[in-house]
Amino acid sequence: CQKCHQQEFASWSSGPHAIAYRSIFLDEKHNTSRHLMDDCLRCHGMHFDGGIRDLVEPLSTKGPWRLRRAELMESPAIPCMTCHSIHRRGARHEERRLEAKISGPRQERFRPSLAFFDRRSMAPVEVALLPLPVMREGGRAVKMSPDPRQALCYQCHAPLSTREVFSGDDRTPVGVHEGISCLACHDRHRQTTRASCANCHPRLSNCGLDVEKMDTTFANRNSRHNIHTVKCADCHPKGVPARRVRMAGSLN
Repeated sequence: CQKCHQQEFASWSSGPHAIAYRSIFLDEKHNTSRHLMDDCLRCHGMHFDGGIRDLVEPLSTKGPWRLRRAELMESPAIPCMTCHSIHRRGARHEERRLEAKISGPRQERFRPSLAFFDRRSMAPVEVALLPLPVMREGGRAVKMSPDPRQALCYQCHAPLSTREVFSGDDRTPVGVHEGISCLACHDRHRQTTRASCANCHPRLSNCGLDVEKMDTTFANRNSRHNIHTVKCADCHPKGVPARRVRMAGSLN
């Protein structure tokens, strides 16, 4: 992949999805609190040809742990082919350089190579066939972004069977960011969020505060206001102030 997709490879390799087998399966904090099991390989090490017993020992909460395949120590557990396939079914795809001649609404939303590698069938499943869950917050159905690329995210960042937001490893946004796609804020390869606010917001929020300096986990990981769930009332417990009307071109 790196030979042709150098920019994408550089972004991926500097992000969390380039994590090595060693960092996941020899993590003392995780392994002392949770048992390693075959389901771990569904997202971490999906291309490993074998079960968890063939990869790590001992399978208990008492270490020390070691990889039975030492050559995998620094190998990426979530490689490019986790979310991409080389081949696809159907007609040959048009060259990308022709996109400039296509009007905006008819331009592709994502490349057809997007697919999730299913280790049970040892084959990629294209994004169009992956479902988006119907998420809930209490008894309320959560508004979901129609972005089909999110279906990739939900394969691993999945809720529990209750489909309650933030259960399991779910990160479905609610509050002020409800209905926004994962990819609206997270860089598609590197997963960084540095430019996410500026992509959508003016420098100042509706209440006149700098959105990047608000007390949320975007500005401070220790904030009690998670950026995925923050609501206006979290910062305005006495009532949300009226929306300011700005003059065109004004920063005030």
